[in-house]
Amino acid sequence: MPGFLQALDENTLRIYAAPIPYDPLGENLNTGNEIGVLVIELSTRRRMKVKGKLGWQHGGGFLVHAERVYALCPKYIQAREEIGRVDRSDKRHDKYLTTELSVNQQDWVGRADTFFIASFHPETGADASHRGRHPGFVRIVNARKIVFPDYSGNNMFNTLGNITANPNAGLLFIDFENGSTLQVTGRASVIWDQDRIEEFAGAERLVEFEIEQVIKIANAVPLRWEFLGYSPFNPGKRKD
Repeated sequence: MPGFLQALDENTLRIYAAPIPYDPLGENLNTGNEIGVLVIELSTRRRMKVKGKLGWQHGGGFLVHAERVYALCPKYIQAREEIGRVDRSDKRHDKYLTTELSVNQQDWVGRADTFFIASFHPETGADASHRGRHPGFVRIVNARKIVFPDYSGNNMFNTLGNITANPNAGLLFIDFENGSTLQVTGRASVIWDQDRIEEFAGAERLVEFEIEQVIKIANAVPLRWEFLGYSPFNPGKRKD
């Protein structure tokens, strides 16, 4: 959201936003000081990571004291342009909590071209990353398990290294048209079985995700986006 983020100096980032009711991020901000932030501009496919410590909090946001900052390549980011915002003050933030994906949620995940993954390493802290390809790159195994491919990227292996050391992870799917979010938490593992990898064109490995909790929040995001185009780096062709 333009204007919600400000660099106070080379080591301090101020975020003018706070979690809405029911968002687990609110509880996490109150119980720990490790934080990973992904700053991404979908229209230009620019992104960077900030990893560090949580600073002073107030009702409208918080500080991040940066310890590591990475500028990342634009690979696999689908271009979208912000076309408006909605006033969430008169919107209901209905929350739906389950331990598996409903049929409608499976369809949502199966049609997604973008999601975000959070992971944590006991030595290097929290991390937030982007994942994207043509719709269908996330495959539904069953209501409590999904699998997605990992392709050549920035070769830093933050996410893969984190889940190898600590399998607990979280996924975030955003409905860019209506602002709803789907948060999926569970345990991730890296799959090296070549026969399974070959089912995904161009993949170098897979990530299998065992679902433990699913949270859908309506009207969680005030922004609305228009789809502009798929990343030219996406492997294979989209299957309509």
